[in-house]
Amino acid sequence: MKKIICMLLLGLGSTASWSAEQTWCVFDPLNAKGEIGHSLEDIRLFALQQQVKIKIKSFKHEKDAIQAFDQKQCSGLAASNFNTHRYNRFMASSGAIGLIPNNRVMSTFLKLLNHPQVEKSMVGAGYEVLGMIPVGTVYMMTDSTQTNKVSHLKNKTIAILDNNPPHLALVQSVGARPVYVDFSNAVDIFKQKKVDVLVAPIYRILPYQLQKEFGKNTQVVNFPTAYFGMNIVIRPQAYPAGFGHKMRGWFVNNSNVLTAQAMQWENHLPAYQWADIPYNEVYMYDAIVTKVRNRYVASGYYDGFMVELMRRLRCLEEPKYIECRQ
Repeated sequence: MKKIICMLLLGLGSTASWSAEQTWCVFDPLNAKGEIGHSLEDIRLFALQQQVKIKIKSFKHEKDAIQAFDQKQCSGLAASNFNTHRYNRFMASSGAIGLIPNNRVMSTFLKLLNHPQVEKSMVGAGYEVLGMIPVGTVYMMTDSTQTNKVSHLKNKTIAILDNNPPHLALVQSVGARPVYVDFSNAVDIFKQKKVDVLVAPIYRILPYQLQKEFGKNTQVVNFPTAYFGMNIVIRPQAYPAGFGHKMRGWFVNNSNVLTAQAMQWENHLPAYQWADIPYNEVYMYDAIVTKVRNRYVASGYYDGFMVELMRRLRCLEEPKYIECRQ
């Protein structure tokens, strides 16, 4: 009887640790009241159904959210796929240059999050990724009408994130010059004419009237340079067994809703503010981006399984893409 009581007490102790409120350090590129904040609230409510209470702690600067997570002030982190490489190389590689061309491919990928082979890549010894909130395709924004050719980028200054070797290599490969920025100051730096080209998802520039606030020649180049998403990373030891799998199921079931929001942001931009690239130039862009990306797959920076999986998904809908013709 004493042994049984001890086992029950141990069980109660472990349940209490799971039900204790968990804090997530969250970076929201705009603010906690935005659509990313709404998605996180839906995730929080679903976690509550799994008997896990989550407190959202928002940060204006991504580096502060990451630092707080590293200092174990939080057991969960919501941060960009560009800056979560240290926690999970597979999901961080969703931000690989030129890898995910649109929200349709992202939606298909999200539907695979509870596939055993994909799940295996999302779970590590110290960290686990629950899923990703799609923000959208990353495009180049410029205040010049002369950027629809690769050669036009030569000697231009392009804003890029620090500590991202592939971005630096891509900028250098087209003869441009990098200027290091972060999410909090990138738009202001472009607005102040300190860089010629801003690289960002449409979500980031929606609050602005482009041609009124940035200049009458401001355009968004219709070529996907990367995909921006918010990875949800946890320390699995702080959560009940099976929690990650259940949460990934939420992302699978809500994949269409999540990507529809990202599509809506991109569709909100008027057609006249997009600059299309001639077909032969698209091929040149693709060739350069693919070459740089594959170099970082070979070096181990990008996860090879993620890159190959996305290539196959892309080829299903875009068979004429350069890597689908081989």
